[in-house]
Amino acid sequence: MGLLSDPEYGSVKWVRLLNRIHGPLCLLCYAGALVWFLMLGNKEFNNETYFSENALLPGLVTNEFNAEQSSRQFYNEFLQELEDKYYDTDEMPVPWLVAKMSQLHLEVYTHNFTLNYPLGQGQIYKGTNVYGILRAPRTSSLEALVVTAPYRSISSHQKGTAAGIALMLAFAQFARPQKYWAKDIIFLVTEHEQLGMQAWLEAYHGLQSDAETFYTSLGSFWKPDTPAFDFGRVGDVFNWGGGHQKCLDPGKLKGRSGSIQAAINLEFHAPKIKYIEVKVEGLNGQLPNLDLVNLVHKLCVKSGIHHSYKNSYSWMRTRNKMDEWTNGIWTMLGMVSAQIAGVPNGNHGLFHRFGIEAVTLEGRDANDPAGIPPKVNALTTANFYRLGVALESILRSLNNLLERFHQSYFFYLLAATNRFISIGQYMPSLCLLCVAILVRALSMWVNIQQDGDEEPEKSVKRKTSDACVPGEHESEERSEEKVKTIPKGRKIEESNMSIVNIGANYLLVHLLGYVVMNSPMVFSKIGATYYNQPSEVSVFYGLIVASVFLIFLTPLMPRLLRTGRMTHEELSLVNILLLIELATVCLSVGMHNFPLGLVIAVLYTPLALVVGVETTGGGKRRVITIFLKRVLCLLLHPLCIVTVGMVTYSRVLFPEENLLSMAGRGRDAAMQAIMFSIVDSLIYGNWLYNVATAVILPIWIIFWQILCIRIDDTV
Repeated sequence: MGLLSDPEYGSVKWVRLLNRIHGPLCLLCYAGALVWFLMLGNKEFNNETYFSENALLPGLVTNEFNAEQSSRQFYNEFLQELEDKYYDTDEMPVPWLVAKMSQLHLEVYTHNFTLNYPLGQGQIYKGTNVYGILRAPRTSSLEALVVTAPYRSISSHQKGTAAGIALMLAFAQFARPQKYWAKDIIFLVTEHEQLGMQAWLEAYHGLQSDAETFYTSLGSFWKPDTPAFDFGRVGDVFNWGGGHQKCLDPGKLKGRSGSIQAAINLEFHAPKIKYIEVKVEGLNGQLPNLDLVNLVHKLCVKSGIHHSYKNSYSWMRTRNKMDEWTNGIWTMLGMVSAQIAGVPNGNHGLFHRFGIEAVTLEGRDANDPAGIPPKVNALTTANFYRLGVALESILRSLNNLLERFHQSYFFYLLAATNRFISIGQYMPSLCLLCVAILVRALSMWVNIQQDGDEEPEKSVKRKTSDACVPGEHESEERSEEKVKTIPKGRKIEESNMSIVNIGANYLLVHLLGYVVMNSPMVFSKIGATYYNQPSEVSVFYGLIVASVFLIFLTPLMPRLLRTGRMTHEELSLVNILLLIELATVCLSVGMHNFPLGLVIAVLYTPLALVVGVETTGGGKRRVITIFLKRVLCLLLHPLCIVTVGMVTYSRVLFPEENLLSMAGRGRDAAMQAIMFSIVDSLIYGNWLYNVATAVILPIWIIFWQILCIRIDDTV
């Protein structure tokens, strides 16, 4: 900063060089970031997986699982029970599960929970989880492992999980008489998928219904009981106070074990499968320790089970380096797309917040809805025996753990089932994008300083030349009439730049983002009360109305917050602060959820590079340029990005539909996506919606303000 404030710094070579090349340099950083990320799919730029935790001792045990017949028996009995008593209902067969676990001499408990739907009109959902605890004979219940499976009814549109529950019961029967267990094993069947798992985890860790919610602690800046913000007193329509109260009542557990070290979630729909898909993505992009992922893949190979991850298939071997590179890129992109939304793709994803490493094993067939892998029909099928051997191997390796997973990576990308990219390798791509933004900010700062330094110099030169004329003396009137000029020939008055005005505008814009973040409860209430519309329709169109309102209102705010005209220097300073904020947000988000931070940077870096202070005049070409910049800015509105993305995705899935039908399908998909993100924020603590409204939206608003405000050349 001392160099930048030096009166002679305008003549420094690097300053002059920066003014000339900052544009190409920013473009080079942007292109370099994309190339860097794509190069990570090549084997030369990623690493082969390895174990950091030696205590796991993977595959060094003699497998003893012999409960294949029991697995088939449990599977047939479970299906018969569902067809006889639960064919037309979504209820879970709690009595049957309790009876079977009791017959296996487990400590059996039921767990009841309640959900007060946050955006509904008094809708309440109830559920019951069933779990049994196998006490370890060698310890006093200080540590535990969890084997879980979600219950899905026969009428569910998803694949059933009857085979996974049957395998769990058969393994419990096999493990009960064994004497080598050093950790308790909890066998858990959850109702309502992730909702039941979230309730069980909260109850297990002592988070009761009167505790502070994850939403108020992670996504909001005030607590529901704060008197100063009790908007519920204003009226029933604007009852904000009740909207943030904890909507999930986890209840209480009657039986517990020790600290949970790891968890395995089973999603097997049939006794025979072709391969296992290993799912690792968790809530808000969190990932399990890489040692656990490597352990699962390694023991699948040992058990003779084919396994995959995204677009990487373990049975595919090719000598074509280009094909391997392409597959690596698609696998990375698949992982990025799964982490952006922050939604876990299985029950395992909710364990990570509590410091518990977990993965999901999903069984897939040749004609799986997720896609048909190459050469899948030639694969040998995996039956209950092989699946049981793999589960036994995994749990016995976890049984050897002396401490929690901590030695391997928690931040990584997978390019294949046996190739990974560490955080030190993928972060430079995000850093290059932020460097492009910061170089743009530095260039604007240098220009402001140059203008301020050259003006007094020109004034002094003029005063000296006037003093050299004999017989003339400078009067006070003449000195007051002097004007300052800058290199562009634009005349300006004394700068009336106000940091207070800039700060007030910044604060007000971010408060508007906070209001939008908390608006779904209001929109849902208004839509249900006055228009009899469901929550997703009310919230979607309410956000559209709010966005249109902000588009027309926010450009007027900087002028309303000041008495005089806005100067070029003042608006440039706003632009600089905005660029610094954008780079900081991208890096901060990327450190926790790299795909989300990367996508934000890729989308908004071009906007940051083209947006600048606009002046009046310039002719028709300037008008067209400004119009194109505003169109780009509108397309990058968070709500517009979601809608356009869903419409494009609908076009890819249903290319035979006409344009109108495709637009309607995309709109419906956008409604559901926004509603899911809001509900996930309220129940699970997913902060995608909160980041989009409280952080990204204010940044977009300031970009829009800069584009809509044009500075007069004579000001």
